[in-house]
Amino acid sequence: MTRLALLHPSNLLGSEVRETLGRRRELWHEIRLLTDDEEEAGTLTDVAGAAAMVTALEAGDLDRVDVAFFCGGIEKSRPLIAALPASATPIILSPDAAPGDGEAVVAGVNLESARAGAPLVSPHPGAVLLAHLLHPLRDLRPARASATLLQPASALTRAALDEVFEQTRGILRFDPKASRQVFGTQVAFNAIPSPTSAEQLVPHLRAVLDPPPEELAVQVLQTGVFHSFGASLHVVLAEDPGPEEVRRALAKHPFNDLAVDPELLGMIDAAARDEVLVGPVEPDPGCGGGYWIWAVMDNLTCGGAGNAVRILEAILQPLVH
Repeated sequence: MTRLALLHPSNLLGSEVRETLGRRRELWHEIRLLTDDEEEAGTLTDVAGAAAMVTALEAGDLDRVDVAFFCGGIEKSRPLIAALPASATPIILSPDAAPGDGEAVVAGVNLESARAGAPLVSPHPGAVLLAHLLHPLRDLRPARASATLLQPASALTRAALDEVFEQTRGILRFDPKASRQVFGTQVAFNAIPSPTSAEQLVPHLRAVLDPPPEELAVQVLQTGVFHSFGASLHVVLAEDPGPEEVRRALAKHPFNDLAVDPELLGMIDAAARDEVLVGPVEPDPGCGGGYWIWAVMDNLTCGGAGNAVRILEAILQPLVH
């Protein structure tokens, strides 16, 4: 008899959570689609094939909720999280959530830390991707790790996604007047410094890894790609086990899948997939124990809704049994 609430169910991430929950009908008895956004209120959508409407959040709407998913920005979500009854569990998918907003949880890495009744954070998808790469290497003792993340437009807003589409269409039509309101410049067929700061994801990444590398650095670049993150990870291991052992360690992790054609692996290949695709694992000839790893992951599925719903499963299991 689990009652769920889904806050901001019409944005890109909220829509993915709604669709994922619709396929997992055994996890819930009722879902309320709620928003504090006037433009979103009244939107007609569906859940599990049945028509549903997004309703404006009013006093008392969260009183009998068991679990609430928060898919909007953290600033607007914090007052709503505070309004939840003490027995309810907030699952926070805000990419800009801070460490103080809740316990960061990544399925397959530290899912056992998820506890009902406490705020739980499904971290920024860049942190989820790197956690799935670094956690399997823990027995190889990574001492240093640095990564460049290639961020897609869908990691931001629907408006960002639409702008990339408009810019792409404009370029193909030789029209230089395509919208630049979101990014301030052309991002289609381009990469620019990202508004996403490493400060938004490194603390959560450190929190989920046990232990994290002593030195951990992340840079985020914004790309004109529609969906999926790419990660170019350089890791330095305490001893050099050889590339095949590194590949084996990555392949044992249940959320990783070694690409069939690693040299041809691109970000588009991860779209709609619910696992991390791992490409080339190359030794760094200038650094003993150093390796370059290329991997891709869909930010809305594996890095978003999939992770959040697995958190839901984890906190419901003790209640069921």
